[in-house]
Amino acid sequence: MPLPKTATEPFTVARLCEVPSFAPALAEAHAREWGHLYANWNQATALADFRLERAGSDLPTTWVAHYSSGILLGSVSLVLDDLPGHPDLNPWLASLFVFPKFRGRGLGRVLTQKALDFLHEHRYPHAFVFTEDQVPFFSKFQFAVHAKTQAQGHEVTLMKWTSPHLSGGKAVLFRG
Repeated sequence: MPLPKTATEPFTVARLCEVPSFAPALAEAHAREWGHLYANWNQATALADFRLERAGSDLPTTWVAHYSSGILLGSVSLVLDDLPGHPDLNPWLASLFVFPKFRGRGLGRVLTQKALDFLHEHRYPHAFVFTEDQVPFFSKFQFAVHAKTQAQGHEVTLMKWTSPHLSGGKAVLFRG
């Protein structure tokens, strides 16, 4: 796994259910970052969502990047029913988050690739993501604009990823 450009120690990507001590800090960061996009969603509901993950299960799942010293770097989730009003679209790549002081080091790319590798390995044919402002980033992973819509009155772009296994292709997912 590539290391961030300025890392002082190697980092690990693990499922949140394997390192549950990170859940409260992650719930706080997620609620702060995306609370405006969901009705009645806050730190407590984010934490409850994280606690739905079970070792050995499929979805929902969250991966966290962290240093062995206990510093949380970021996360990404795969969930069902992420965007209200679109219950027919599943699964979702959700909540890609890198703490501000660790941004610009490739962690978002590593976390996104981890989620897409999981989807590919488990033969999910499609996945969706919605974003307020990261269309260029997700386009690098073969997500295509599916629709423009709203989340709690905020403009968002809905994007769709199609697994390379549908076309018999190799999982070369990132094009940077």
